[in-house]
Amino acid sequence: MSDVKIVRLTTGEELVSKVKESDEEITLTNPTILIPAGKDQLAFGQWMPYAEISDGITINKKYVVFITDPVTELLNQYSSSFGSGIVVPDKGSISGAPIGGAPLKLTT
Repeated sequence: MSDVKIVRLTTGEELVSKVKESDEEITLTNPTILIPAGKDQLAFGQWMPYAEISDGITINKKYVVFITDPVTELLNQYSSSFGSGIVVPDKGSISGAPIGGAPLKLTT
């Protein structure tokens, strides 16, 4: 299980970030905001580019609606752009083709 999560804030922002949780707070490291970029496409945007948050930012959980795991395609795009660069292989058939549905198209 990855420490990279999707965090929905009470402001409506959906962030992709490395997340550490405590009882009343979460700490986000390398947070990016998800931005719709067209039909079936998402883009990453720099979240709070005007603030020095390279060591992470702590948010009280009362401002968090939910935290969930991203789909593999989103996790891989985040990891290659902002994280370790390690990607998770598809859970497809032996040929590597994805099972069901179209792949998620992401841009950065």
